[in-house]
Amino acid sequence: MVEVFNSIVNIAVHIEKDVFKKCSDFLDTKQSDEQMHRKVFSHCKMIMEREFDRTQSVKSMVMQETKETREINAGGKYIITCNAIDNMELLDVDFSLGSIFGIYENALEIQSLKAAIYVTYGPTFQMVYASKDESGAKFFAYEHGAFRQQESFTLKDKGKINSTGGDVRTWPLEHKALVEGLFNEGYRLRFSDSLSLDTHQILFKKGGLYSNPATKADPTGRLELYFDAYPIAFIVEYAGGEATDGKVRILDKPAQSLEEKTPLYFGSAYEMQKVKEQLA
Repeated sequence: MVEVFNSIVNIAVHIEKDVFKKCSDFLDTKQSDEQMHRKVFSHCKMIMEREFDRTQSVKSMVMQETKETREINAGGKYIITCNAIDNMELLDVDFSLGSIFGIYENALEIQSLKAAIYVTYGPTFQMVYASKDESGAKFFAYEHGAFRQQESFTLKDKGKINSTGGDVRTWPLEHKALVEGLFNEGYRLRFSDSLSLDTHQILFKKGGLYSNPATKADPTGRLELYFDAYPIAFIVEYAGGEATDGKVRILDKPAQSLEEKTPLYFGSAYEMQKVKEQLA
């Protein structure tokens, strides 16, 4: 696992340097957004493939954008799921974005998830890591040329952030009541539509609620289990929080395919109790 962790550190450093420090290299006004996004993804994919190809313990990798399994080392035991940039649409507004990784042992199924990592780039170049081999959600900040571990994240029982996504016009009534109820209690809206950044806000502030519901427009939810919900839920639980689809614990929810999506609610105890009461 140390070898995989170090590979992801190398990936993060190169993406931060190549894509975020030199963002203007990718922002060609003569290109369409689709062409620009393809160029960024291709560069991130190259970095990830190069680093994992050097990692003997990695058996294979799967990227969210392609859903194609890249076989790397038949003798390896880890399968890596990668969300290269978790909302490419925000790249041209000089916004912090992130990468999300799930690390599975021997089989790509939820009970084999052994560790998860997300990285935030741009103004906040940081990383959060959780593993079944260790306790807590480990927080690393990039300082003086290296990632240095800080105090681990632990959620309090109650927070102040209300981070909610989805098309407001198509919210279910129970979700609307949940969100409005928290605002009426004085919660603050913090939502970027970058899952890694929205997760980071809640963990960094030690509490609150993230919600991305099923709607009429997205009846099965917007976030993908393998590439979004599983790794983030894993990290949140190691930080002392809960993560569900509104009713079922995310890490008890088997996926039938790499494309399967889910609603996602996560946060600290008080807010998740509100979710249970409203969405039961």
